[in-house]
Amino acid sequence: MTIPSAFAPPRDRRLLKGLMGRSFERLGSAVRDLHGTEQIGYWRGLCQVRRGRSLLSRIVGWWFGFPPAGFYPRMSVTVLRDRLGEVWMRGFDTHDIKTRLLPTEPGARIVRENFGLVEFDLKTGVKDGTLTLDVVGMRTLSVPTPRFLWPHLTAEESNEDGWFRFDIKIDLPWRAPLIHYLGWLEGSAAATKRMI
Repeated sequence: MTIPSAFAPPRDRRLLKGLMGRSFERLGSAVRDLHGTEQIGYWRGLCQVRRGRSLLSRIVGWWFGFPPAGFYPRMSVTVLRDRLGEVWMRGFDTHDIKTRLLPTEPGARIVRENFGLVEFDLKTGVKDGTLTLDVVGMRTLSVPTPRFLWPHLTAEESNEDGWFRFDIKIDLPWRAPLIHYLGWLEGSAAATKRMI
């Protein structure tokens, strides 16, 4: 029997909440707030970026549009929810990165991040209130990419004294450093008070 839509429970519009189920509630409050965006959210903070120095690391970093190495005291993150998923816009001074997060199967705990021609499947996990992400799939031009070409990702998002803390490290498949960015963010209201 099909339940009429008027009586069906409302679908949770939060992307990770729908994918992670109850484990989403085990995340730190700042992580739940940022990933709990239903329409649009804006965060500001600071970030330190380190880049790999090899020629190939520089080429791959340029191709993905990663920001140059340096300290960014006014980094911003804007999350826009639409009918497909979420658009993430990360601002590093005058340098911007735009990706799209897409859902997979409910309960699979896997979110898909699209960089245009390349797409990654990221397995979500929770450890002591920290969100962890691991690469479990990759496609280039919609064609599955062999596993030996997948990057190595170490990604953690946590709550630190009310701040959203992120620590993202990406290496090339043979462990050559590609990019490492570490930073802290606050929601728009709190950020405005602290950053002015």
